[in-house]
Order: sequence, then C-alpha cells, then structure tokens
Amino acid sequence: MMKAEYFTDPIIRKYSVRNNVDCKSSYVVYAVNCRRCRMFEYVGETGGTMYQRHLLNLSHIRTQHSDP
Repeated sequence: MMKAEYFTDPIIRKYSVRNNVDCKSSYVVYAVNCRRCRMFEYVGETGGTMYQRHLLNLSHIRTQHSDP
C-alpha cells in the first residue's frame, strides 16, 4: 500500500486522498496499477477491511480464479 496525498489517473486528472487509510480501514475505494506502464488495472471497493480484500485478491491470483 502506498501513502499519498493524491493520485492521478492515466489522463492526469488529480484526485485527493481525503482520509488516512491502512490495512484495518473498511468501506474503501481502491485502485491497483501496473508498475511498468503506470496504468490502472483495476478499481474496486470493499465493505470489509483492506487486509481482507487484499487476501482475497491474492487468493484469486494464485488460483487463477476469474471474477466478473
């Protein structure tokens, strides 16, 4: 998880981060981006904690589970 005051999308729109977020935070909208091309790969939300969502994402990657 990266800490930042803002982030930008691929067309350089700037979005402010309004609250501090950590692994225990819940009801979060998050973006996963590619380190190579700096593009967003996925934008999602979670009602559970970021930690729980991260574990679920890793499980889906490891089992090659495809979610719509």
